[in-house]
Amino acid sequence: MKKVKILRAVLIILIVLWTCLIFLFSSQDGGESSGFSRMVVEFFVKDPEMVDFLEPYARKIAHFSEYGLGGVLFVSLFSTYNWSDKRKMLTSILLGVWYAIMDEIHQLMVPGRNGAFKDVYIDSLGIATGVVGMMIILKIFEMRKNKKQYLWKE
Repeated sequence: MKKVKILRAVLIILIVLWTCLIFLFSSQDGGESSGFSRMVVEFFVKDPEMVDFLEPYARKIAHFSEYGLGGVLFVSLFSTYNWSDKRKMLTSILLGVWYAIMDEIHQLMVPGRNGAFKDVYIDSLGIATGVVGMMIILKIFEMRKNKKQYLWKE
């Protein structure tokens, strides 16, 4: 039981850090945010025209990925409780979508930024992908654990 409490505490800390990181990214003004995305693309691509083309996609991939991580963290935390799979998934997705909406509202108050419904949609897809992906991984581990227990009984 002590290990579970420690794991829960670690996951809660990671979730808080995840929300703070997203908040910090969203607090950047339009120029800072775009400049960071551009710098990442320029690390991989040297052609300026291609950088201009790829930079908006890199921003959307970043949205999707950071919220995918949130989905993994939420499901991991809720898996430490005796909840049904449906409850774990639904709670994780609802919390992730709620945070995506709050993030876009926050961006409405940042100079040079705007809140966009399409970003909530992309973030929600990221959350759902992280949730489903983590649920699959947890099921695989559960099946392997049960198989080992079954093998020991023979």
